[in-house]
Amino acid sequence: METFTLPCASQSVGPANQLIGLLINTLLASQCALSPPEMWPKDYGPTALEKGFEEYDFIVVGAGSAGSVVASRLSENPNWKVLLLEAGGDPPIESEMPCMQFTLQNTPYDWNFRTAPSKKSSLSHPNGILWSRGKFLGGTSGMNHMLHLRGNNRDYDRWEMDRNVGWGWNTVLQYFKKSEDMLNDQLINTVAATNHGRGGPLKIDTFRNTDPMRDALQTAAIELGHRIIPDIYGDEYLGFGSASANIDNGTRCSSARGYLVPARDRPNLHVIKNAHVTKVKIDPLTATATGVYITFNKMTEMIVNARKEVILSAGVINTPQILMLSGIGPQKYMKKLNIPMVTDLPVGKSLQDQITVPFFMKIPKNTQGPPVQVPIENVPQPPTETPICPHGIHQKKPVEFTREEMDAFYHYLTKRNISESYILDFVGFFNTVNLTDRYPDIQIQYNLFKMGDKAIFLKFLEIMGYDESINRILESAIDQGDLLISWIILLQPKSMGKLKMQTANPLDALHINHKYLEKRDDVDTLVRGIEIQKKFLLTMAFRQNQVEELQIPILTCGINDGTKRYWDCYSRHMVTTTYNTVGTAKMGPDTDRMAVVDPRLNVRGVKGLRVVDASIMPTLPSGGVNAPTVMIAEKASDIIKEDWIARESLATRLEL
Repeated sequence: METFTLPCASQSVGPANQLIGLLINTLLASQCALSPPEMWPKDYGPTALEKGFEEYDFIVVGAGSAGSVVASRLSENPNWKVLLLEAGGDPPIESEMPCMQFTLQNTPYDWNFRTAPSKKSSLSHPNGILWSRGKFLGGTSGMNHMLHLRGNNRDYDRWEMDRNVGWGWNTVLQYFKKSEDMLNDQLINTVAATNHGRGGPLKIDTFRNTDPMRDALQTAAIELGHRIIPDIYGDEYLGFGSASANIDNGTRCSSARGYLVPARDRPNLHVIKNAHVTKVKIDPLTATATGVYITFNKMTEMIVNARKEVILSAGVINTPQILMLSGIGPQKYMKKLNIPMVTDLPVGKSLQDQITVPFFMKIPKNTQGPPVQVPIENVPQPPTETPICPHGIHQKKPVEFTREEMDAFYHYLTKRNISESYILDFVGFFNTVNLTDRYPDIQIQYNLFKMGDKAIFLKFLEIMGYDESINRILESAIDQGDLLISWIILLQPKSMGKLKMQTANPLDALHINHKYLEKRDDVDTLVRGIEIQKKFLLTMAFRQNQVEELQIPILTCGINDGTKRYWDCYSRHMVTTTYNTVGTAKMGPDTDRMAVVDPRLNVRGVKGLRVVDASIMPTLPSGGVNAPTVMIAEKASDIIKEDWIARESLATRLEL
């Protein structure tokens, strides 16, 4: 590798300069290797604009967790031409770095949806709650916490019991496994080995955070009598365990990386980026979807035609918006917005979210001095002849990093080590009502911010959107020690929200009414979950580490007297999203008045149109939704193949 001369060359006899130059080049090369533009599928948009849009067999809308899967799987048939439309572009470098997920939120790479303020819950969020969704290849799978959680067998057996034929656990498990490539040999060799997939597109590996607090959590859990589950993907659902994540050699494995990158050179798969789908083109005489309308790079609206199907994989918010703009939705809203009706369906309803309440704990670091702030603009820059990574840098203003943070990023770039990230792999599942029930109603997971981690932590506070008085308390805590956040997650909320369009303009925001905690049971379950976490403070492991509850003063809640009344009030103020939302285009049988799609994911009353994403889930799985969304896309791809291969075979026989 070539070396270069630094401005301070007069102070060196040569080798030091060469070593420093080599180090800088190595770091830049490592940065470039995270997300090189040539790795991602080529943008077919410029070619389409020059030569005109072709006609495709299938048009897939959205290259996120589900759309990347569907486009890849359908294009496995060389006789089918597939078009994948994505409103964003390639993932930024921050998407590939597991420790940087917070920095993508509230940026141009985020759809930046926001809920309406509520008078009953999230009272300390004066501006509503930011519902981040990825706007680039990979979608939200490129900016989530990466934890790979499926839920449990009862979640999916309930789907089938509600007459969603073919969606029971024994069926969906094969699609989870088909999607997965479990890289941890220890898990493959456990008694639950049959639950793991090998060789699938989505890389899954375990990581163990190396901070002593991770081990203290496990020791405290054992003190309290909680079971440590060797493999949380087995048939035991209650207790603590180590979650796996969608990572490959320390780099995020989003759906785009797992499914689109291997398929990028297929001649029958075209990907058009920065293409915003505004509505589905529907033949009014036959009620058949024949294509989509798009605005490409903010140009005039254009039409792309589909011979077989349009598949909406635009997500829990964008999919219902596209449906409603196309005349598919609640009749009373369509009439108000003067949108011609195609079919009256409860689109945008049955909205469910796995809500969470944070429980904050501080770990004093009295022996340390104040962190040394190193403004990024003062870090020595390499000379202009140094190879610069050709990625754009999108910063509103310079970010201040501490030396500890810079050390962590250095270790990541040189070793791809995510063991020092803000994510703790330790997760727990509990049934707070019935100790003999083997299925959980609460999940607990953790983030750990180290003393002085201001650069990332201030971004975290920005996206959380709490009152300034709460932010001041949290900022003060991170200046004085480490901050451990326990997220008390309600797995099966009974409260349901809804979303609706406010105008017929596809660029206008939807009105999102989350309706958190409208059902009394939801509050009670969260409070019981808080009580589980509070008991950790009494353990020897926590006392030895000086872990204390961080008091969050909320004026209307009064003094924290530890009573249910206080934690009820606290929950109503602090409850927020886990970004695990489902249900806005619910799957169900003909008898389900709230169903938008049937069990084969066809939109009711419209031919040639399916929905394949998290919006079809009838109820929430007891864990994250990314892995289940990939599973849905895998199963949907097989359903679509079955349907069309059968039709093509019949057509061939009729011709003969």
